[in-house]
Amino acid sequence: MEQQSKKPGMDPRLTLILMVLVFVVPVGLAIVLHSVGGGFKTESTTNWGNLVTPVRPIADFSTTTVDGKEFNRDMLNGKWTMFYIDSAECNESCFNNLYTIRQSRLGMGGEKDRVQRVMLLVNDGNNDQLDKIKQEHQGMNIIRLEKDTFSEVIKNFEFEGLAPAEKAQRIYFVDPLGNLMMHYKSDISPRGVVKDLERLLKYSRIG
Repeated sequence: MEQQSKKPGMDPRLTLILMVLVFVVPVGLAIVLHSVGGGFKTESTTNWGNLVTPVRPIADFSTTTVDGKEFNRDMLNGKWTMFYIDSAECNESCFNNLYTIRQSRLGMGGEKDRVQRVMLLVNDGNNDQLDKIKQEHQGMNIIRLEKDTFSEVIKNFEFEGLAPAEKAQRIYFVDPLGNLMMHYKSDISPRGVVKDLERLLKYSRIG
């Protein structure tokens, strides 16, 4: 009588080895990566702006906008604020940055009301230029501060190794608690600002 041929199938020992490779090795690798050098971190980050760590509470101030409306430090609370500091002369780069701020907010669609815009003027400047700013960027709060108050507030926007805030033309994000938490170099792409703002609004439970 001929012997029955064995049914085809995988060797049980090979099956066990594969199970070890599939389930045990990844766990071991994760433990090693976590324990070496404080954990595995990718070189790139997901944000386009520079995070401010720790965040900086904006100094207290009280003033009026160039349109005569009251504006103070507490009005930074409850919304995300795109904050900009520049001369009232506002050169081409200044107008480019204001355009980026305006379009980034509009890019939030139905969420845009969670974002406000503030421009802090570093001087009295040219009235014609100021009128142009007001015309092109309606709804933005444009403020001046008294000398002593300005000196205290501007300190929050200074960074070691970077240009002074009065001249740097950086764009800043202030969180709904009134803390400076991110800044961008001058002439940043609107696309990058929009992406960061989308993430902030998506994951924020306040503002």
